[in-house]
Amino acid sequence: MTPRVFAVALALLTGAGVAARVLALPRLLPDLDAVNFARSLHGFDLAAQAPHFPGYPVYVAMARLASAAGAQEVVALALPGVVLGAVAIGALGLVLRPYLGVTGALAASALLALLPLPVLFGATPGSDGVGLALLVLAACAVLVGDSSPRAAVLAGVMTGLALGARPSFLPALLGLALVVPRGRRLAAFLGSGLGVGAWLLPMVALTGPADLLRIGSGFLRGHTGEWGGTVAVRPELGWRLENFGFDIVAAGLGLPWPGMGGDSAILLTARFLLALGLAGALVALARAALLGSLSVTERRVTLLALAFGVPYGAWMFLGQNLLKARHALPVVLSLALLVAVGVAVLARTSPPRVLLPLAGALTVATLGVMLPVALEQGREPSPAARLVSHVSRTLPPSGTLLFTGEEARLFEHYVPHYRAGRPATGEQLRREVERVAAAGADVYVTSTAPGVEALAAHLEPVSRFACDRRVRSHAHDIILFHYRPAPPVRPQKVL
Repeated sequence: MTPRVFAVALALLTGAGVAARVLALPRLLPDLDAVNFARSLHGFDLAAQAPHFPGYPVYVAMARLASAAGAQEVVALALPGVVLGAVAIGALGLVLRPYLGVTGALAASALLALLPLPVLFGATPGSDGVGLALLVLAACAVLVGDSSPRAAVLAGVMTGLALGARPSFLPALLGLALVVPRGRRLAAFLGSGLGVGAWLLPMVALTGPADLLRIGSGFLRGHTGEWGGTVAVRPELGWRLENFGFDIVAAGLGLPWPGMGGDSAILLTARFLLALGLAGALVALARAALLGSLSVTERRVTLLALAFGVPYGAWMFLGQNLLKARHALPVVLSLALLVAVGVAVLARTSPPRVLLPLAGALTVATLGVMLPVALEQGREPSPAARLVSHVSRTLPPSGTLLFTGEEARLFEHYVPHYRAGRPATGEQLRREVERVAAAGADVYVTSTAPGVEALAAHLEPVSRFACDRRVRSHAHDIILFHYRPAPPVRPQKVL
């Protein structure tokens, strides 16, 4: 393939990735995190959760630039991920070409452009798309840094900036440091200091060292021991394995998953074809590694993918909320790079008449599993946003009280005249519901409120708001209940 043809193919893949993300762009803010980021467009204040800790200052700065340029709220929050995602798709193909050849490089760019999870969160009003793009660019800079000290400094800068966009990617970013050549590590370290300093110093100045330490320590206590979904909060091994697998395999790659029905025959066929193609490439990689037939450059990319994918995967399994599939993004990227190496191996050992039709079929299959979820996210507001819309249209704000989960922040943002409480515990929910109902309020409770099960005998379902679990693994099925207090007990007659 000539350089011109390669450039055209890479440009087409980049355009396809941008188009997919535009299709997946939500119409409304979907959740609590998005509302917090929307607040930060008008003022950076960690104490007021504008946004929530750890602040994501690199992403917030980009979103505020988009907002200052006149972009509407959702677009301003999503645009940085779409733009940087396009840059990352193109850069990945260019950097990998000398390492994996034309076919392997294009395979990596195609997977980054079209796999479901990078597309969905590349268009979501949040920091995930920017964090993933900066992780890709940092990995590219590490590879280029093999031959250039300046590129090693750039790799460090990109790593530091990625940390400021998505701090939870820290294990992956530390993993990248392991594969920086020894002669380039000092340059990379200096670059990372520049990258971190570019956002940390302004954040300290805006928040104040004491307040930043107080807010940060409170956040870490809550994340690790109360609401963060870590192994300390949800230690059940079976639950963690099931959700860990779903986040990567079903939501991340779009492959078949037990209990996930509703697919048409064509879509199910596409999922199985994609599964066979990805598995075949990984088998080719494993076989070449066992036989010692990987080239030096293929081995380099393999080690890079494992270096950031394995430690992050362990961190995700133990320290993240597995109900939120977005946390699987670095693992999906690692798998995409490993698949690209496998494709490069196949390209060396298979005739073009076999490889080219196979590559085309896999591209079509990837498109086939991505388009339904991208279109659903772009066309339908999230269940939480639909809940807010329904309540505001059908229930009077006067005399109505709603108890819910994270959706309370959406009510506060879109319909602040509605009273929507977010109890911290099931016991608090029970007490508050009984108290306000006794005072004559018309009480509604959602299925996402903590401890809602204890009120089951008094709850009457009113409406349901749901979406494909692959689109939103967290709060993908919300039920609105009307609370019916128990009738008063009549006193028995005394004879």
